[in-house]
Amino acid sequence: MESEAKMRELERKIKESKSLVLRDDLRRRRRVLRRLEFVDKEGVIQRKGRTACEVSTTDELLVTEMIFNGQFNDLSVNDAVALLSCLINTEKKKESDKPPQAESLEVPVRQLRETAQRIAKVMQDAKMTIDVDEYAGAFNTNLVDVVIAWCQGAKFSQICKMSDAFEGTIIRCLRRLEELLRQVTLAAHSIGDVELEKKFDEGGKKLKRDIVFAASLYL
Repeated sequence: MESEAKMRELERKIKESKSLVLRDDLRRRRRVLRRLEFVDKEGVIQRKGRTACEVSTTDELLVTEMIFNGQFNDLSVNDAVALLSCLINTEKKKESDKPPQAESLEVPVRQLRETAQRIAKVMQDAKMTIDVDEYAGAFNTNLVDVVIAWCQGAKFSQICKMSDAFEGTIIRCLRRLEELLRQVTLAAHSIGDVELEKKFDEGGKKLKRDIVFAASLYL
């Protein structure tokens, strides 16, 4: 009986500890959302927050910040899609990975990393466990040229020769990217940005074609 009582007491303490950890984590996350202005001081969801609700395929905070910073506004359709591919492709970088050849994306990619660093620092200030450099460097650019070529109408066999990535990896990334494009199209619509909505919608249509999206393809 005594051992059972001790066991119940131990279980109670474990539950209390877990509850405290979850409460602290939730408090930190709310602090991040307030500082990034996704919610107000009372916790009421704001315009940024409503936009972020449309995104689930990748880091919704980063995507939303990029949209509100206007980081897609001056990009061509193909470049906007290629930039979004960096958020989908988070595989660990290899020494053989080369920087994208597309010069038009040199500045946008740098801005992406700067935005990611700013978000990570806000998280860090809110006492969340995060490595700023690791978070900002997690977004991989090695499929940028592949995505641009695909949007330009290249064959699947051609884009596979442009990357060391496995065929299955390329297909999964393109499919997830198309899903993300549907989400950011809705996000742009939610804030009334017609031009950005059209850009993302057109990008999705360019991406969704051929063997990559064949219904009979098993991955």
